[in-house]
Amino acid sequence: MAKSDRIAMLSIHSSPLGRLGSMDTGGMSVYLLELATELGKKGRQVDIFTRETEPGMEQLIDYAANVRIISLAIGGTRDLYRSALLTHLHRYRQAIETFCRQSGFSYQVIHSNYWLSGIVGDQLKAVWKCPHVITFHTLGNAKIAARKHHQEDLRRLSEEARLLQCCDGVIVPTSEERERLLAMKGGNQSRLYIVPLGVNLEHFKLDERVAGAKTADRKDNPVVLFAGRFDPMKGVEIAVKAMGLLSEKPEAHLVLVGGDGSKSAANKKLEHVVNELRMNGQVHFHGAVDYQQMPLYYQKADAVVVSSYYESFGMAILEALASGTPVAATAVGIAPHVIQPGINGYLAADVNEHSLANAIAATLELARRGEKAKIRQSVYDYSWSRVAGSTLDVYNDLLIPS
Repeated sequence: MAKSDRIAMLSIHSSPLGRLGSMDTGGMSVYLLELATELGKKGRQVDIFTRETEPGMEQLIDYAANVRIISLAIGGTRDLYRSALLTHLHRYRQAIETFCRQSGFSYQVIHSNYWLSGIVGDQLKAVWKCPHVITFHTLGNAKIAARKHHQEDLRRLSEEARLLQCCDGVIVPTSEERERLLAMKGGNQSRLYIVPLGVNLEHFKLDERVAGAKTADRKDNPVVLFAGRFDPMKGVEIAVKAMGLLSEKPEAHLVLVGGDGSKSAANKKLEHVVNELRMNGQVHFHGAVDYQQMPLYYQKADAVVVSSYYESFGMAILEALASGTPVAATAVGIAPHVIQPGINGYLAADVNEHSLANAIAATLELARRGEKAKIRQSVYDYSWSRVAGSTLDVYNDLLIPS
């Protein structure tokens, strides 16, 4: 295969084959698989290099037309969490080089995802002599600014600043994220590209067979859905407390999708909050849910809540709206750009339970109008095909000599 036909995507810290909603697997996995699939449909060959996270994983999987996933087994790293991988990244780079030598493949573009992959991509760029583009997905400095007492590994902050300067291109999902990077980059606008994430409009859609149904046990109660990792940055506790402030009659229920299982520290902490607030009958823990089942959860909910302190994008917002379900959200990521008050949801005035409760109450009232088709229409511009086209434009721009 000619070099010009192949793209190397890197996702070292998180396998896109992992369980969505668990600590290290979220929207980035959806991004990788959906983007790669659409690039494959457009005739580009894509190899996603990731790490083995479960014993017995196949090294090479033909995931979709023109798309392969290569899972690298590096001894002693399977159970390591994010920054702990830092001292092993050279081993992943060596494994990728070995695979490429044995297969005879070379690559036109390297597209790294997250800062740890960016380090590997930077090393491979020096060997392969091709452009290196990065999508950070989240930024350490932005997390520190968004949530009090949040701490980040100083090595992450240093590497993100370095990669911002040395990468050939940086893909950012919103204008706000671009402004954050501009501040880090000293105002240098070169090679910063705004390309939003997308939503699979065939996967997330209206289904009249389940419209108005409920995921909670009590069928007559309004249902609010939270879908995401139980990471402190997601503000799940805020969502729970906001639900406790509602004066809905009958009582609204909160369905929580995500988490690392009932025995995880994050789950236990959240269960403690629910117990303290005496909301056991109102809050339902459904655990991690397979991506294929998520449309049913969105369709059965009356509203979706996004309670994050910070999101670089917020893919759950698009998934909910594509399913015809309105969203109550803090003003993070894509939310201020896509949520139209009174049409498809409401924004909380601040990141606290009182503001979010007001937004949820208004969104539940909006849901009673049943204008699902109108809500879905608000995300028609966010198809993955369009995202893939814009991403190809970035790659092509980087391939043109300056």
